Amino acid sequence: MILITILVITVPVLMSVAFFTLAERQVMGSLQRRMGPQTSGFGGVLQPFWDGLKLGVKEPVLPESSASGAFSAAPMIAFILSQVSWCGIFISDAAYQGLILMALSSLGVYGVMLAGWASNSKYAFLGCLRSVALMVSYELGFGAALLSISLFLTDSTGAKSLNFADASNHIQLGLLPLFFIFLICILAETKRVPFDLPEAEAELVAGFNVEYSSLGFALFFIAEYANMAVMSALASVYFLGGFSALKLTAIFFGFVWVRGTLPRYRYDQFMRLGWKALLPLSLALFSLYASFDYIF
Repeated sequence: MILITILVITVPVLMSVAFFTLAERQVMGSLQRRMGPQTSGFGGVLQPFWDGLKLGVKEPVLPESSASGAFSAAPMIAFILSQVSWCGIFISDAAYQGLILMALSSLGVYGVMLAGWASNSKYAFLGCLRSVALMVSYELGFGAALLSISLFLTDSTGAKSLNFADASNHIQLGLLPLFFIFLICILAETKRVPFDLPEAEAELVAGFNVEYSSLGFALFFIAEYANMAVMSALASVYFLGGFSALKLTAIFFGFVWVRGTLPRYRYDQFMRLGWKALLPLSLALFSLYASFDYIF
């Protein structure tokens, strides 16, 4: 029974990651006016499976100076936590859904941190430090945004009473700033452009996974895209009237569109944005919404 439950969660996530990567490459090709994958199957549909097979048959390389146990465990930790995060999407109690997903998304950084430390490489270590800085800087604003949403989308008992699409027009208008804060925070949480500083190629070669190849690299790759899918699903639950594959795909397209159009932030810019802009704004909105909820 446990094995069936694991397969029910893992297989759809792996399939969605495979086709998300294909869609990203095709969309990026269109944005940059070039051809995406075309030769492997109809429209390149088999390309993700050949990429996975290529990584799977490669010989894993263990750096001589690395902490071998932690080095091998880090990709598994990141992968398992990304799969477990999906369980929080299907919790019916809105009061606990955001809390559980916040906790699981915060734990995900430990796999990256362990990989950077165990690699015994200065580039990998700097990449893991940047991941921790991203998590600390944007987790607070992310949490304040979720709390603000929960004030309006739950009743006094904590049970889910309505969603964003069912709310009145003035509540939707009032919560609209939270939507943009939420989108920026999930870009930072998933370490995507313009917040992909932990693996900035121009500065850190490949960041925290610079020493990884074969299955270890593949597990980190799958974990990143699975986390993107989780955050897209969470945004669709809170802001788009409930979970659906179409809404999740639309938000994922936003990730790709941002990657194709925006440059990478400098380290000082993303720290300033997190601490001096998003955090004060999200806390101010939370105080405003809490006062409004108490009075009315």
